[in-house]
Amino acid sequence: MRVFFLCLLLLLPATAEARPTHLLRISKAERKLELLVAGEVVRTFKIGLGGAPDGDKEAQGDLRTPEGEFYVAWKNPNSSFHRFLGLSYPMPRHAESAYALGRIDRSVRDEIVKSVAQKGRPPQYTALGGLVGIHGGGGAVDWTLGCIAVTDQEIEWLYSRVKEGDPIVVLP
Repeated sequence: MRVFFLCLLLLLPATAEARPTHLLRISKAERKLELLVAGEVVRTFKIGLGGAPDGDKEAQGDLRTPEGEFYVAWKNPNSSFHRFLGLSYPMPRHAESAYALGRIDRSVRDEIVKSVAQKGRPPQYTALGGLVGIHGGGGAVDWTLGCIAVTDQEIEWLYSRVKEGDPIVVLP
């Protein structure tokens, strides 16, 4: 009987937990994005960034690409830039800093903290800016408002492999 159940388990489809960890690692200085699966680099992409890419994003319209640890907060198959993988920006650290400087109020800060704690999509229309992600349109030059751009073919490839909740690290 045990052998029967063991064989049955082997025939069942793999669960979500069986999926190896997928990590998007972005180096702003090197203008590259790497997809790592189970710790191994699977593919590297040339990227374009915001028009003023140095430093961490602080405010709407600063043209900076945020830095730090994020996750894929949502996916948009019908983006104006082909496909879109939304970063979990702003994160609580951005909210705390902006709150301390009086740029956002407590309710906005709390909403950001709560959304991230639930691995959801943080508020996107705040003084901190939003709608930051990885999308198509080309990665040859820095041209975005703060996003990470790759070619349309490359975002298709990434979009089909990356899931909501997958971690993203953006290095300076």
